[in-house]
Amino acid sequence: MLKPTKMTRVMIAGTKDLVVPTISALHNLNVLHITDYSEETEHFKIGRPLKTASKLSEYLLSLRSISNQLGISEKESGIKKSTKELPSHIDEKITALQQDVSSRFDELRGIEFKIKEKEDLASSVKPFFGLPLSFEAYNGYETVKVYAGYIDANIESNLSRITKNYELFTGEYEKRKIFALFIPLVFADEVQKLLQDERSYVELKIPQLKGNPPVILDELEKEISALHEKHASIKSELENIKKEYSEFIIEADEYLSIETQKAEAPLRFATSPNAFIIDGWVPSRNFDEIETKLQESTGGLVYLTKIDEEVKEEDIPIELENPTLAKPFELLIDTFATPKYGEIDPASVLFITFPLFYAIMLGDVGYAIIVAAMAYIIKNKFKTGGLNALALILFLSSILSILFGFIYGEFFGFPIFNVVVHGELEHGLLGIAGPAIAGIHLPVHRFGEVQSLLLLTLVIGIIHILLGLVIGFRNHVIEHGLKHAIFAKGSWMMILIGGVMAIAKLMPAVMSKLPVPTNDPVFAVGGGLAIIGLILLIAGEGFISILEIPTLLSNVLSYSRILAIGLSSAGIALAVNTLSMNLFIKPGGVLMGKGVVLALVGVVILFIGHLINLLLGILGPGLHSLRLQYVEFFTKFYEGGGKKYVPFGYNRKYTEE
Repeated sequence: MLKPTKMTRVMIAGTKDLVVPTISALHNLNVLHITDYSEETEHFKIGRPLKTASKLSEYLLSLRSISNQLGISEKESGIKKSTKELPSHIDEKITALQQDVSSRFDELRGIEFKIKEKEDLASSVKPFFGLPLSFEAYNGYETVKVYAGYIDANIESNLSRITKNYELFTGEYEKRKIFALFIPLVFADEVQKLLQDERSYVELKIPQLKGNPPVILDELEKEISALHEKHASIKSELENIKKEYSEFIIEADEYLSIETQKAEAPLRFATSPNAFIIDGWVPSRNFDEIETKLQESTGGLVYLTKIDEEVKEEDIPIELENPTLAKPFELLIDTFATPKYGEIDPASVLFITFPLFYAIMLGDVGYAIIVAAMAYIIKNKFKTGGLNALALILFLSSILSILFGFIYGEFFGFPIFNVVVHGELEHGLLGIAGPAIAGIHLPVHRFGEVQSLLLLTLVIGIIHILLGLVIGFRNHVIEHGLKHAIFAKGSWMMILIGGVMAIAKLMPAVMSKLPVPTNDPVFAVGGGLAIIGLILLIAGEGFISILEIPTLLSNVLSYSRILAIGLSSAGIALAVNTLSMNLFIKPGGVLMGKGVVLALVGVVILFIGHLINLLLGILGPGLHSLRLQYVEFFTKFYEGGGKKYVPFGYNRKYTEE
């Protein structure tokens, strides 16, 4: 906690015949972060994968292709299966599965193409229902041109001007006029121009078929139906394959992933014709364990030693070490930047401040309960990964928000307790006065206590920023020494503390139009401390650093957003409640006073309004709380730039050796 796990650099060396048992032992331990070997020399080259790597990769690629085709997804891990029998079945089962699944998917694609072809043909046949002709009548002419299509205008008079030697059939399809025109080929150009001049004309392509349209369509629909049945049958067969082999595919995928990882491990080693060397890092607490396991698996023939030479901090892999409650907040740290080896891990602070800021902003029992329920559902659906961590963060924040909801006395914007605001009594849902806790009478009405809450948020901001400067002071002492820390961070701490002390006495005097309290010891000490801090800042950073002092003030004032976001959320809820209740649901204090319909309108407004406010209540507090961490807090001490600790191994979910 507070700092990343202490790491030890190790070197492992042995003869080539021991590379397989060494890899197996290291993989099972899952603690060694391997440093990839990249600088080849005359004596040492980058290693080659084991002979099995190519075949394993081929199996894995085929298996994942089958898995994607069948739509197999990861399931919750239950009892882990032994891998003893898997290798003997993998080749046979994967080959058979690949043939079965591929052939069926090829057949499915062929059927889908035929269905599309038949459906398109059926669509082209249907319009001809409106004409009293079979399809043979439209084809097979050498001196006659046939036109068919939709048209709104009466073209007979215009056709008569071109020639009287034509045959015109008309009908109707889907309330649109349809025609078929037979005309000597010599008049085709003139007729074509005539039709094109008619804006309502839409040409129909005449299918090259034989028979009456209704009979042909009936046959096509039977063929399409048969194809759909065949398609459903094959899908059912694939679903049966999925049910039968899904466990095997998931287990084999894990097994092959592990074996492929092992087989490709030598690509990260330095090798000579007869030996290999592995350079890496292990958590210091695991050094004895890795030494013991290597000795057991190789008969003591592999050499393991610690390397004490200095390395850059950014080259040391970082493993964050936090208690259970703080663990999910590592996601927010990684999103910003992984800490360097010597830095304080901010997750140990973030797991307190992020939910606190979020809760002060949201502060409504109703909204918080819904957010907690959503987070709980997501957490249970995604057992690991970023979504699980995010859901846990949201869940913790919403639980604290319920507490602040009771403090504010708000449930979807409605008062929970009776409270007097600006001289008027607001009746709460419970119909009772709020309790008194530690001398504070609840509820603390957000609109009635704006000044007090604003002061509280600014005090929180000062403490938060000061904590960041204290951590930054510690980091500078370790990296650059005490003198540099005093100039770089101590000066800002003095300016902040001194400035707060001076302003705390100056502001009341200015607002009351009283003289500046120069004789007040708090004002004098504060002013003196701020001046000393300013001198140290200039001495360490130069006169240009004075320009950064307004930034410190803006950082403190930025915490007023905690109150502003909370008030905006409460204001929206109040507006929605007032509008829907007073105008629609309970006008003049009478339930459904303007009728059931308007009351239902009020319910809809109430639902939509609170839904929008809920979405804003999830996003707003989350983003603004995160901003206060990243911008106002992290910038006082945190650099980041560390390398993530990625141990060589695999967290098994479905198999065991």
